[in-house]
Amino acid sequence: MLKRIPKLLISFLTLFILVSCQSDETSDPAIIPKADTWWNDDVFYEVFVRSFYDSDGNGHGDFQGLIQKLDYLNDGNPATTDDLGITAIWLMPIFPSPSYHGYDVTDYRDVNSQYGTMNDFKLFLEEAHQRGIKVIIDFVVNHTSSQHPWFMDSDDGVDAEKRDWYNWEAANPGYAGPWGQSVWHSRNGAFYYGIFWSGMPDLNFKNQDVTSEIKDITEFWFSEIGVDGFRIDAAKHLIEEGAIQENTQATLGWWREFYEFQKNLDPGLLSVGEVWTSTANVIPYTDQRLDYCFEFDLSYAIIDAAKNGNATGLKNKIQEVVDSYPELQYGTFLTNHDQNRVIEELSGDIGKSKLAASILLTLPGVPYLYYGEEIGMKGVKPDEDIRRPMQWTAGAKAGFTTGTPWRSINSNYATFNVVTMQNDPNSLWNHYRKLIHARTSQESLRRGNYQLVTSSSSTVLPYVRISENETSLILHNLGSEAQLNVQLSVTNSEIQPGTYSVTEILTENIVGNVVINGSGGFEFTPYETLEAYTSYILMLELQ
Repeated sequence: MLKRIPKLLISFLTLFILVSCQSDETSDPAIIPKADTWWNDDVFYEVFVRSFYDSDGNGHGDFQGLIQKLDYLNDGNPATTDDLGITAIWLMPIFPSPSYHGYDVTDYRDVNSQYGTMNDFKLFLEEAHQRGIKVIIDFVVNHTSSQHPWFMDSDDGVDAEKRDWYNWEAANPGYAGPWGQSVWHSRNGAFYYGIFWSGMPDLNFKNQDVTSEIKDITEFWFSEIGVDGFRIDAAKHLIEEGAIQENTQATLGWWREFYEFQKNLDPGLLSVGEVWTSTANVIPYTDQRLDYCFEFDLSYAIIDAAKNGNATGLKNKIQEVVDSYPELQYGTFLTNHDQNRVIEELSGDIGKSKLAASILLTLPGVPYLYYGEEIGMKGVKPDEDIRRPMQWTAGAKAGFTTGTPWRSINSNYATFNVVTMQNDPNSLWNHYRKLIHARTSQESLRRGNYQLVTSSSSTVLPYVRISENETSLILHNLGSEAQLNVQLSVTNSEIQPGTYSVTEILTENIVGNVVINGSGGFEFTPYETLEAYTSYILMLELQ
């Protein structure tokens, strides 16, 4: 045995060297600690602080306003029914910035003074955590503001200390950006790269000092401040390879290295990426580069199905998504701060809006709501108009502020506001609340596997969610007409054989029984009538 040790040692060292020298695409990621994916148990709520609640009457929202409205989002008591029930918050940028939206940062280690102080933010974090709410913040790493001290130093000639922190060229390279925009901007006799506009110069992540600084900032917000994770803005644009300005191999390599750093800080530290592109192009980012990314193609398919009543496209998209990503690791949503609001996409139809919410909150993945979505806030671009102040009451200025709001209130606030909808048991708000509470209380809706169910109606989308301890059967009638005696069938599934009692959990109505055969198959007609634009969440309990 002793004589074999040198050979084993040599073999081990050889293997180590080979693995270490492999490219990013094939490197062994086993050294990266595995996260507990706590986010799969949560429903996220996207908040624009400026527009949520103004605590001091100066016309824009702030951290103290957020604290005052935390009980609306989740009061920490599962027995109450007047809170929405979300369990995690994504804050749009909170860093100092010259712009109203905050996506051009001037200091990564401070907060926007219009929102309050760092102590105010820490108090908000403490209050949120006491209620069981996780908090992630928008992290804009691709670019800074042109007013950031780093860029101002970089602009001070070719010998400037931070010249190489940005992408400078003596002559204009001449190519345009991915959507035909100008990306090279003239300044002091040279040209710098900024993919979005001249006020947002891109950082140069080929410079290791930039990477080290971003890692230090990440550790600061996690270890010193206590956030639970980051939403990464513009993740696909980090490193350009000439005129190729998105989804480059260098960008993928950078995220692989950053993921290892992040997981060594804490396996549960979340990174969710904005990779606004097709499903096929998003998938590489979820291979131990980011924890997961938003699924834009799926969001379009949900809206289209709710709008047009066609189940086929949505069925196909769901299956593609489920088959493509690591299990459950993708973010789902309807629209966000860069898109026209849901109610606008669905032409103001509350029935279709309820249907879209039902689909979102019963599918696999990690669901996100955009503030005001639950009360049917309207808004079409420009961006300021899809980020208007939250509508709390039917009173003056929608209860958002006692001063002059930074942006005018939507015209529908007298009817579409929190208080009015909370008092209407059939409102959109109450529909969202019931769905959120159903998801957070039912394991199958949070972590269950997905399987499509065959339907005798082309407008009905049925599927099962099967977890270790329970099974749910979900039906969505996407059509504008009621469907009669719709038969559902499955040939094989993971459902344990036996006779199950069936209860609709939103209404608590007992539906009947279904028999699951030895292959996990069944035939079932749960209702004589499935109403138009209506969803049903049926829980199966083994008798």
